[in-house]
Amino acid sequence: MKQVLILSGKGGTGKTTVAGAFARLAAPCVVADCDVDAADLHIILSPEPAVRQDFHGGKKASIDPSKCTACGRCLQVCRFDAVTAGPFKISETSCEGCGVCVWNCPAGAINFSEALSGTWAISPCRYGAFAGARLEPAAENSGKLVALLKTEAVKAAEASGAEYLILDGSPGIGCPVLASLGGVDAVVIVAEPTVSGRHDFLRLAELLKQQKIKSFLLVNKWDLNIEETETLEKAAAGLGFGLLGRIPFDPGVVKTLLMRKTLGETCATPAAGAVEKAWRALRSELEK
Repeated sequence: MKQVLILSGKGGTGKTTVAGAFARLAAPCVVADCDVDAADLHIILSPEPAVRQDFHGGKKASIDPSKCTACGRCLQVCRFDAVTAGPFKISETSCEGCGVCVWNCPAGAINFSEALSGTWAISPCRYGAFAGARLEPAAENSGKLVALLKTEAVKAAEASGAEYLILDGSPGIGCPVLASLGGVDAVVIVAEPTVSGRHDFLRLAELLKQQKIKSFLLVNKWDLNIEETETLEKAAAGLGFGLLGRIPFDPGVVKTLLMRKTLGETCATPAAGAVEKAWRALRSELEK
């Protein structure tokens, strides 16, 4: 089984659109949406309903009124303004789960319980199996949730004998991205030909170079700025990145997504053809 991770330096570059198209071209496969903070791959893959599993990524503190002596120690040590006096209470939304108040309470009146941070599930979709998760609003530990989801997706792929595991990663270089990198065979960065797009690409490229992961560049809407496309590709080649190709600006992409379909699923478009060509190039590289 080969693991292919699609990333981007920022949101909105076409990463999820490419991931959906790759899932169609790699079918039957397992595809996972690792962008748990803003998951949307399910919109175009339409997985079947499934029983969702709870994810507890951290803990929250709460005061037991029957044990509280109103000494005020928790108010003194909390650095997140989560404690209020008269009577003493801890705000669930403001609590960061650090546990300092728990350790400093002389009366042992503060409970420290696991908090529901999100949910995850694996269910059938028209290209194989889909692994998806959702982080609760304002919840933390998205990296832990991504790690859990990826582990379960690998298990599903191994159990089904899938040849490919397609991972739609988070934008940027934060914890969710780091959690999705483990064990992958190739990373595809989808970037736009703009000055800011080049900056975002270089930041992500630096991270991948340190991880020593085989990486490739795929330029989206390349024909909107030919000069910047050439500059971007030159920078990628200088860093040792493979060049998978160029996707042209194509109004048909929006029409396809509005139908909740993947590129090339309903009709042939210039963008769909470019993505299919990029997939063939990637497969060839992975088979070497």
